[in-house]
Amino acid sequence: MILSKNNIIDYDHNGYITPSWKLPKDKLNLLKKHIDNIINENPNIRPEQLVCPHIKGGSKGELKNNNYNYFLDLAYTEEIISMISQILGNNVILWGSQIFCKPAFDGMAVPMHQDAHYWPIKPMSTCSVWMAADKAMKINGCLTVIAESHKDRTYQHEINNNKTALNAGIPNKYIENKNKDYIILEPGQMSLHHSNLIHGSEKNNSPYRRAGIVYRYMSSKSVFDRNAKNHEQKDGHTVNYSKRPIWLIKGNKGNNTLVYNCN
Repeated sequence: MILSKNNIIDYDHNGYITPSWKLPKDKLNLLKKHIDNIINENPNIRPEQLVCPHIKGGSKGELKNNNYNYFLDLAYTEEIISMISQILGNNVILWGSQIFCKPAFDGMAVPMHQDAHYWPIKPMSTCSVWMAADKAMKINGCLTVIAESHKDRTYQHEINNNKTALNAGIPNKYIENKNKDYIILEPGQMSLHHSNLIHGSEKNNSPYRRAGIVYRYMSSKSVFDRNAKNHEQKDGHTVNYSKRPIWLIKGNKGNNTLVYNCN
């Protein structure tokens, strides 16, 4: 077991944890290489919005990525699955991933939001694993969270007109007096957070790039709703859930439909 009893208690209480385990140096270097490659292959896509690099073509077929199998294999990392199983149980499905790279001096902010607002999982059961390729610091827009907010309701999100990596967030009146925690990570470190945790990140105006990848895992006791309405981003990006491939990582698939061919 990778997570300690106190880790589990902290996750349940705060909605997030930063485990002690991190990627070995050789795997970290490989991650950096593949992130660099996919960014260079897709100059017309913002590097904060490289959705589902583990799927051929990405979430809707537009992503150039000759090494999608690498990102899928990384999601099966034994230690990561061990941690996820301690949180979600022994029936685990991988349903999403995204590379978030904030370039130096040009990294887009992410408004404070709850992932559960967007996702077609009933009941909601997702744990996200955010893995740092570069050092994540306050100065370059590290993940910012409001501890214990996963215990609150899922707030209505409002569309914003700012240049941000996500087109909607929680109105400021609900969060302006809340304390924020900044998740500082060394390269190879990761954080795990609950799908209802309020989180976001600031712009990167620093000379230091902040790149990482997030994997989305769910319990197969929940259902990935294929009839959910597509999510339309203001930048024109569409998320289609009806044909999204999902992978059974461990245990049984429950009532979920696994679609492996997204072409």
